[in-house]
Amino acid sequence: MFVTAQIFGILVIIANVLAMQMKNKKQIILMFILANLFSAINFVLLQSYSGATICIFAIVQTFINKFFENKNKQVPKIVIAIYIIISIILGAITFKASIDIVPIICSILYTLTIIQDKEKNIRIISLVNILLWILYDTVCQAYTAAISDSLMTISTIIGIYRFDYKKGK
Repeated sequence: MFVTAQIFGILVIIANVLAMQMKNKKQIILMFILANLFSAINFVLLQSYSGATICIFAIVQTFINKFFENKNKQVPKIVIAIYIIISIILGAITFKASIDIVPIICSILYTLTIIQDKEKNIRIISLVNILLWILYDTVCQAYTAAISDSLMTISTIIGIYRFDYKKGK
């Protein structure tokens, strides 16, 4: 199972690196969905259920938010509050060790990421999020996911430079 988990971690690498190099929100979000799906499988195979549950919930959030976006409506604040409450509940249900707090925080950051209108904000919040996932990945022995998140950190910084910093000059 360990080797299979690491293979899914490689798929996470590909999706995450591509996400931060996409120019528009729709493309970034699609890559986030794939990365979360592969991450969930990776964590299930490593019996890190808190991380897996949060990754699946991130996919659900994305689809719900897409529904609102397709109707040209903002996600209601009550829905955002429900997302945060569900993140905490899912984290509590799957809690086994103090490291399981990290996916809860990451879920809340992901909620904040996917409601952003500006790609710059998506990249900045994602940067904080992936730094926390590196910690969780390492502790849970999701080593290829940790490599993915490290590469995504670099990719995000490059994306911030290319699209946000350089563009402003």
